Amino acid sequence: MERQKSQIIGYAFAVLQAVLYSTMGIFGKLLYATGMDSQQAVLLRFLCSTVLLGVFMLVWRKEKLVSRQKTVYLQAVFYFASAFLYFFAVERMNAGITTVFFYLYPAMVAAINLAVFHERLSVAVAVALILSIMGLVLISGVTSGELTLDPLGLVFALASALAFAIYTVLIQVTGRTEGSFTVTFTLSWTSLLASCIVFAPSVPAMLHLSAYQIAVGCTMALANTILPVVLYIQAVKHIGGTKTSLIGISETPFSLLFAFLILGETIAPVEGLGILLIVGGIAVITVAPMLQKKK
Repeated sequence: MERQKSQIIGYAFAVLQAVLYSTMGIFGKLLYATGMDSQQAVLLRFLCSTVLLGVFMLVWRKEKLVSRQKTVYLQAVFYFASAFLYFFAVERMNAGITTVFFYLYPAMVAAINLAVFHERLSVAVAVALILSIMGLVLISGVTSGELTLDPLGLVFALASALAFAIYTVLIQVTGRTEGSFTVTFTLSWTSLLASCIVFAPSVPAMLHLSAYQIAVGCTMALANTILPVVLYIQAVKHIGGTKTSLIGISETPFSLLFAFLILGETIAPVEGLGILLIVGGIAVITVAPMLQKKK
């Protein structure tokens, strides 16, 4: 009974973090409308995340502000590397194709867990992987025209997926010994530092932010970094990296849904079918096992 309750909490956290991450495109468009570019948006996101979470933790004082574990900093390296490599992949290929290759990371998580932790790949997880990737392909628009792949862009996309897969697996290592907020703050300030180095020409723009940009940046930091990272870490603790990463694919259909409801964008029939396949894949690893246990 206790284990089932833990799984339900894990599934809920995994879905909620996917919902939160899916709003990133909306906040991005709001910032771009003010004249900011993608590099400045990344800097603002991590700046606001570091400040907001730092102030919260100094007041809260329930967890350490900064981690001293080497593994957490290794985790931070792969977290930022994934975002950085994805940025370059999108510059060389369209977002739909890049997304398909990036979301191969759940399969990579499953493969790493099998090789390192000897975690068996169940039939339910295998079916969910197949359904989710098929749905992702339909949503991405890859099937609508000729597929042109840039070799270097493909390398960047797969490297981004692998980096995020390793980041997810490392959560399983550090999740039991380090607080979620401590890890999240460590990821935030290290990513901010790395962003300042990598995107150095965009740093001066942070000195001339409007009140509106700061407000959007703070909301983006809360909804797209602080809360989803904490929830993702907690979900991995409850249901493991493979299932959490699989449910993370639902971020894509949620993004389409929010774009439809808030921005007025349309959802094509093929995209609708893709959404159903992804939802079906998630149902296979969440609802199905619970119904079987009750039976």
